[in-house]
Amino acid sequence: MANYDAVLFDFDGTLIDSSRGIFESLIYALKCGGVDEPDMATLRKFIGPPIYDSFKNLFHFSEDKIEFEIKKYREHYSTGGLYEYDIYEGIPELLKALHENGIKLATASSKPRKFIEIILEHSGIGKYIDYIGGTSFDEKGATKTGILLNAMENLGCTDKSRVIMVGDRKYDIDGAKGAGIATIAVLYGFGSREEFEEHGAEFIVENTKEIENIIFGE
Repeated sequence: MANYDAVLFDFDGTLIDSSRGIFESLIYALKCGGVDEPDMATLRKFIGPPIYDSFKNLFHFSEDKIEFEIKKYREHYSTGGLYEYDIYEGIPELLKALHENGIKLATASSKPRKFIEIILEHSGIGKYIDYIGGTSFDEKGATKTGILLNAMENLGCTDKSRVIMVGDRKYDIDGAKGAGIATIAVLYGFGSREEFEEHGAEFIVENTKEIENIIFGE
């Protein structure tokens, strides 16, 4: 018997390395707004939190400026950027194994749900996902905890000890703690071991095989 009945996955940096498309779209949006191309360290900080929060906290843009930047970002991303991605090694095999063993799977991401749906279908791994948890295009206040709780409700999860979150940033760990569930933090994404330890991830792994071992108790 597996240790968990349901697994909630962050999307960018956990299932999919979508950095190429995201970074290209961010650079395009910033240039449209007269902002110089930021360094890679700044670009990487966009992956994890809601894009609204990133523009606000990293650039301190006004409300109107944020709305403009998001519009330009999505303009570029939706017309090509979302197809610039790679599936992390071992993810299709992991999802297949979990699915075939009756474990419920969902995404729980701050990315717009529509973009997740398109990528899941395009990549071929959507057939393993029972519920697609994300945000709507006009959501500004969606919290990671709220996204996780919504996914759990839609999966019919009632025992939180039987649910676990897999993510790659501190936002995933903090959100999972708010939802009352444990977290597996992956080092192959955009976070660091120091970040995961500081925020109290229950498990820290280097690859998908370790995720599988935790879930099945091997």
